[in-house]
Amino acid sequence: GSALLAAAEDVALASEAAGPIDEATGEVLQHENLAWSPATFSVVLPCAGEGEYALNTVRSVYESMPREALKEIIVVDDGSSPPLTASYLGEAAREKYGVKVIRHESTVGLIGAKADGGAAATGDVIVFFDCHVAPQKGWHSSFLKLIGENYRRIVVPQITDLDVGTWKQRSAKNGQAKCYLTWDADFKWFESEDRYVPILSGGLLGISRRWWNETGGYDEKMSGWGGENLDQSLRSWLCGGEIVAAKDAYVAHMWRVPTDRRTKANYKVAHGATQANRMRAAMAWYGEFSEKLRAFPGMSPDRKDWSGAPWYGDISNILEVKHKLKCRSFAWFMRRFKHVYEDGGLIPSETFAIRASVNGQCLTYLGNAGTSPDGKGRAALKRCDPDDDRQRWHGANRDTAKSGAPCCSGVRAWNTDQCLTGATEGSRGGATTFVCEISGSRHDQMWSLDGEGQIRKKGGGFMGSSCLEADASGTLRISGCKGGVGLSNSAPWTKHQPEEPVESRLYHKALEGGKG
Repeated sequence: GSALLAAAEDVALASEAAGPIDEATGEVLQHENLAWSPATFSVVLPCAGEGEYALNTVRSVYESMPREALKEIIVVDDGSSPPLTASYLGEAAREKYGVKVIRHESTVGLIGAKADGGAAATGDVIVFFDCHVAPQKGWHSSFLKLIGENYRRIVVPQITDLDVGTWKQRSAKNGQAKCYLTWDADFKWFESEDRYVPILSGGLLGISRRWWNETGGYDEKMSGWGGENLDQSLRSWLCGGEIVAAKDAYVAHMWRVPTDRRTKANYKVAHGATQANRMRAAMAWYGEFSEKLRAFPGMSPDRKDWSGAPWYGDISNILEVKHKLKCRSFAWFMRRFKHVYEDGGLIPSETFAIRASVNGQCLTYLGNAGTSPDGKGRAALKRCDPDDDRQRWHGANRDTAKSGAPCCSGVRAWNTDQCLTGATEGSRGGATTFVCEISGSRHDQMWSLDGEGQIRKKGGGFMGSSCLEADASGTLRISGCKGGVGLSNSAPWTKHQPEEPVESRLYHKALEGGKG
């Protein structure tokens, strides 16, 4: 039955995709009419209080590509004081590097700055870069080739680390390009074998001017910074486009480092703006899955503002694009990225409490629902409470030891981004967690609740495996696994109150209804 259903789903997936599917590779074959011959770029740089970095970025862009390909560099000066035209981008610099400046007297925010730059662009391809990058030679030819094959394809580079002192790339290793979307409308980096990117990380991308216009650019009702990457990604994937990582295009980017004053942001984002933006993207594209947002206190889809309207504003402008382009459902997106959502453990078939036999208490994640602010977390034993979602866990992360790497090789705290990594030493020891690596490549996240009721870490040979255990006082620690089948009467841990979560129910219903 399930194999038949899966086959039917794949057929439905193929018929809804941008073209026929290549049986051998499973890749979508492009319709002929999506190919074209782009020749010129407009590079848009949103700059707020970047000072000299704006000039360094302009120079790097100019020197990284041939003249004939660079139609213009559009710098959107978003309220810098003094204005960039009166400081680092005077007349001589603008003339030398072919720069147009669009000036906002006061800071509008990154999204508004990018939208204005995109609207002014006249090149065949619009490239958005941050105002603190050094694109490496050759990036543009790989963008031209990939976007030329399909005008509905957004291309992202490998994002590497910029040395602010020398404005050079530190190393081409460890480039990042791919993110996935979590249920709380946030995004996480991950790796996979293919070139497709579910979610853009933000500001570094190329898009044909035609596809930018067809998909409606950025949501003009988003303010400040953040969330526009989620909306743009879903607009592209669900409305007949795609996003691809260029393997050989490198852009060195200045990451903001709290301990390095040179990387500090010199602008403010209005309180709550990013959350409202993320919420707009989620409410516009999640469809029936928006029910899931109720699990996250900051999102509350039912909250109204003083006038009785939704707190995140009117999203009819995005819904209009969705209707006009006959866009697909969110279930289609998750099925398209099955290796993330099904295999990575984001649509668990069950969630459950984990109960310690020694004192009857349940393993409880001590953070909040959603994304951990510092990337890590802790768990401890507390009195079991069927209404406490922080006591619910599920299998997660791909199991690379199995063919096709299906789920699961780790244990994730439900509705968080955290997976079990071990326990801290010491008397008040608790279990430790870290951002899940859904590809299954992190050895410290290879934990499971096994058939003997052990929370066991994979590896370490037959004799030397480690287990998480609790003592009567509730202290958690790692020790050698005790016992074996038949040696002890009671399992140290039991799976308690398993149930199918709402995301799994909605997903299977959508696939059965042909939405996937």
